Amino acid sequence: MIGRRKKASPLPARVYEKHGTWWFVDLHRKWHKLCRVADGLTKLYESLAKFNREADERSAVDTMPALVDDWLVVKLPKYALSTREEYRRMATFIKSEFGDQWLIEDVRPTDIARFLDKHFATKPNMSNKYKNLFSLIFNHAVRKGLRDRNPAKEVDGAAEKKRDRYITDDEFQAVIAAAQLGMDNLPTASGPVISCLIYLAYQTAQRIGDLLALNWQDVSDEGIYFHPSKTVNSSGVRLLITMTPELRATLDSAKSGKVKAIGPVICTQGGARFTYSGAQTAWKRACARARTRYEADCKKRGIVVDPLHLAGMHFHDLRAKALTDKGRTDGASAAQALAGHTTAEMTAHYTKSREIERVTPVAFKRA
Repeated sequence: MIGRRKKASPLPARVYEKHGTWWFVDLHRKWHKLCRVADGLTKLYESLAKFNREADERSAVDTMPALVDDWLVVKLPKYALSTREEYRRMATFIKSEFGDQWLIEDVRPTDIARFLDKHFATKPNMSNKYKNLFSLIFNHAVRKGLRDRNPAKEVDGAAEKKRDRYITDDEFQAVIAAAQLGMDNLPTASGPVISCLIYLAYQTAQRIGDLLALNWQDVSDEGIYFHPSKTVNSSGVRLLITMTPELRATLDSAKSGKVKAIGPVICTQGGARFTYSGAQTAWKRACARARTRYEADCKKRGIVVDPLHLAGMHFHDLRAKALTDKGRTDGASAAQALAGHTTAEMTAHYTKSREIERVTPVAFKRA
């Protein structure tokens, strides 16, 4: 066992003799061979000085923060804007836990598992997201020759409950109303644009990132052209969603009386493109206002508050609602085409857990 020396020793701190060799033990209790005892103390100090110089040089390139920074520079640009923002935030948190004292080669599967259990024991979805990011970062390390194996692949993922939240029509209209009016019952500045975003998410069943990236150049009398960013490197599907009077009305509401031919469809009052975080914040605030108004209305009418009504809604649930409703009216193949999925199983992933099977009871004749 390594501990504080009981007697004075000519050896430097953290240097120990074992089997006729002098070793340096670092903070992670890893042993580094210096030289043979027979070589003498002068050779020992020379070897230790050389080891420290090399350690300082390695610290600039072989530490976890250096690896994370290199991954952000090399790999991050290929992802969609919303994904880049999330990965950058997550990477910063990883660097705060695995600082300069962590060498790339020293990270074990148990270290990653301990990190996930410490911060996300009750959040399986976020735990799996961080596990996936660790895997991407260490794949980059393996490719650069900084490691032989990816430790994240040896960590089991967390079991996630399948999401089955279905936004009802009443909830949908309540959130639209809350997006347009603040708690003071005055129109919100971003109300028309956020309402347009919500309507487009339902009418087109497209992801929020693709809606925020939509430009007026992609809109024509024929319809709206989408090239989903998530499938660019897989199926590469391209969609043209046919223009209808309802869809045209939604697009016109985004113009706010102004004639626009270029630039983003979903934009701020200054004409800048809405950011992912800004749109998500607006959605969450609208949901919170809708819930507050619902609770106040229940209290006024003296009825019991439904704990699930207008609660736990994600923006991505609008895509699930759209595909579920499309499947009910036009069939599963129409829902699959609208989603841009290559397989029916992927569409079913969105719709099956939210669909309600309507059946008739067993016929019964009373005596």
